[in-house]
Amino acid sequence: MKLKITLLFLLQAFCFQQIYAQCSGVDFEEQNGIAILETESKVSGSWKKESISGSTAGSAITYRGSNYFGSPGNSTITYKVRINSSGTYRFIWRNKISVIASSNASTEHNDSWLKIKASNFFGQKGSSKIYPKGSGKTPNPEGASSGGWFKVYTNSIDWSWSTFTSDFNGHGVYATFNSPGVYDIQVSARSNGHSIDRMVLYKEGSYSANQAESLSRSATSCSGSTPTPTPTPTTNEAPTVNITSPSNGQTITSGSSVTVQLSSSDPDGNITSHELSVNNSLVDTDGVNYSPYTLTNIQPGSYVISAKVTDSNGASDTSTVNITVTGGGTTNPEPEPTPPTSNDAPTVNISNLNDGQIIAAGSNVSVAVNSSDSDGSVVKHQVFVNDVLVDTDGANYTPHIIEGISTGNYSIRATVTDNSGETTSDTVIITVNNDDEPTTNPTPPTSSSDPAVNITNLTNGQSFTAGSDVSVSLSASDADGSVVKYQIYVNDVLVDTDGTNYTPYVISNISNGNYEIKATVTDDDNNTNSAVVNIVVGSSTTPTPPTSGNQAPTVQITTLSEGQVIQVGQEVLVDVIANDNDGSIIKYQVYIDGNLVDTDGDVYTSHPFQEPISGNYQVEVVVTDNDGATGSDIVNVSVGSGSTPTTPTTPTTPSLTLNLIDAISNVNIGTLSNGLVLSSSNTQNVNVRANVPSEAKSVLFVLSGEQNETRYENVAPYALYGDVDGDYIAANFSNGSYTLKVSAYSNTNGSGTLIATETINFSVGSITNKTAYAFPNPVQADGKVSVRLPKGNGGNYEYTVSNAMGIQLEKGTFKAGQSETDVNLELSNIGRQTKGVYYLSISKDGSNQIIPLLRK
Repeated sequence: MKLKITLLFLLQAFCFQQIYAQCSGVDFEEQNGIAILETESKVSGSWKKESISGSTAGSAITYRGSNYFGSPGNSTITYKVRINSSGTYRFIWRNKISVIASSNASTEHNDSWLKIKASNFFGQKGSSKIYPKGSGKTPNPEGASSGGWFKVYTNSIDWSWSTFTSDFNGHGVYATFNSPGVYDIQVSARSNGHSIDRMVLYKEGSYSANQAESLSRSATSCSGSTPTPTPTPTTNEAPTVNITSPSNGQTITSGSSVTVQLSSSDPDGNITSHELSVNNSLVDTDGVNYSPYTLTNIQPGSYVISAKVTDSNGASDTSTVNITVTGGGTTNPEPEPTPPTSNDAPTVNISNLNDGQIIAAGSNVSVAVNSSDSDGSVVKHQVFVNDVLVDTDGANYTPHIIEGISTGNYSIRATVTDNSGETTSDTVIITVNNDDEPTTNPTPPTSSSDPAVNITNLTNGQSFTAGSDVSVSLSASDADGSVVKYQIYVNDVLVDTDGTNYTPYVISNISNGNYEIKATVTDDDNNTNSAVVNIVVGSSTTPTPPTSGNQAPTVQITTLSEGQVIQVGQEVLVDVIANDNDGSIIKYQVYIDGNLVDTDGDVYTSHPFQEPISGNYQVEVVVTDNDGATGSDIVNVSVGSGSTPTTPTTPTTPSLTLNLIDAISNVNIGTLSNGLVLSSSNTQNVNVRANVPSEAKSVLFVLSGEQNETRYENVAPYALYGDVDGDYIAANFSNGSYTLKVSAYSNTNGSGTLIATETINFSVGSITNKTAYAFPNPVQADGKVSVRLPKGNGGNYEYTVSNAMGIQLEKGTFKAGQSETDVNLELSNIGRQTKGVYYLSISKDGSNQIIPLLRK
């Protein structure tokens, strides 16, 4: 008996030791496809454990330190999770905003940095996948990201499970764990006042969102009772590709241009490479995104066109079509020319990186190359990082930048191709430091001095002639550090941003008027300083208007009424109707209690009015016409908890307005009004939103004409083609005439009292042979824009780009062929601008067209 008791004791001790070993240092574990952690189990740096109403365990963590908008890795908390079942998990956290800003409260103090050291860490929205900058994978999110970190944000003031990354295009957050084990989840400081209650990892195939978010579920603390299963090898499904144009067996006339269109997908990952071959010769390589390849002036003969795609796990698929090119009645195609007997391969050298070079984590690594070809020319440059194609250029190479690089070893390969198809590569191996991150912030210096800046070539009151080019030169320094950012403002509009090296900004072809030019510099301690000069161009006084006079423009606020009561935190869009009988409106300005909060050019974008504090507010909209005259409209509203709006002394007819919405970015394109003529380029992937009085409970849309649509909407936003939680469903308007009748009712499904109604007629015209258009639009941070011209409109063009203030930001020329309708422009200044509308003007032989460009 004594022996049995001793053996039982030893067995219990052994089991306890095994459980302890499995859970040593682990904060929580996945159990049956879900892992739940109370975040207040750990704090670091300026993260504070606080008692907050509504938190699940009575407390949560809140960051109470300096903002780190551009530098993750401060006040980092590392949670360790034990994954028992491999697979892909969605990540969510329950969070809120604990510092309420005076304006835009739902988009301030609302985010933190997140990194999950999984086999794959990514964001996903539908079929779109994004990866953190610095991960070596593309595409990357809009907005901030660096060193393998996502910026993860909420747009809700109160507790919610809103967990998104990528500005203006929110993606959910996911992590894939290829095998069971212990993994790190890191949270670091970004915005002061962001609170986090608990975090959850769950398999979407096993749990619904409501089940995962249920507060009745307890935290899954590590017990060690769940045995670690033997890893199951994962099976990778190959990607698919199909050449959609041209078709197999198609006959084409010689001299034509043949564009190869593809459709490709990968059911369990992402495609990383597209390759196109013609008659077994590789002619085009793209990375994640395929740009259609065109064979120009194709000659008689038989052609085999093959497309190959490769996914992130190395699996591939190929599609092939055969086409015949005929012409001139020739029965047999001309024989292919005899190739030259020999060709010297091109040369390439990665010029700024060395084998074995050590680089600090978080740095931006530029890949510069020198290339040449002794008996021809280099026609293509490609950069691979760890054998993944990350950049392809043609004859002119632009250095590729790896932003916020993460720790690890990297193989960087540059490959060039000459005009005879010969290739050469150069490879370097670099190491990125894997220094341990400090658990707390280093003690800051007791004081930090502001940087100094001076505008060196302009003086206060200096005069210039209209049409001059005015350059802004600076001298700047920082006594205890370095200047890391330069910004130039003209009349309070940001027109230029540089990093550590400032390039003098030039105001080209400056117009008459008074100008305030401000230069602001920021140092490495986030201190700022500014210098301001005022200059005069032409006359310092307002030009005398023509003797016939100028009629002032008119404006009316359509979505707010005098005395209207709005709930605290409720968002109401400020929409307007504006007109100028003898000219055009070039500027819209919105003021709240006399403070300018929004400025648009000649295209007005709805301003979101949302106040977190009860009180009375004055909303004013001022419009300016092309002669400088102004008009305004003012409404006074109350923000509070009252449910009955103040009735105006004079009854007013409730208003109903319509906006055309870009359904890809969910951005308001402009007001849809009676008699409007729209180009077909502005009516693709769009929706129509009705702005109705607050008492409306349903809206009936009836569209007739070239297309017909009838729809009841019972939940705001009210949209002609519907939406999913504010994400508008995209539709295309065909060319033709339309009538749209919209009616708002006091009850659901068109029942109750008719509150407001509006009927408009509009038309959509073809752009073919009439109009040029630009894409991508919105413009991305690289400033690269393609302009598609009408066929047969070749020649020499001039272009300029201006902001809403009329200040010219870009200018240049380009030449277009009669058949080559796409022209590529690099608008680097636009890529550096803040979000807003800019105007691309294209002119040739005295004719001019203006294309609005949206910068997100």
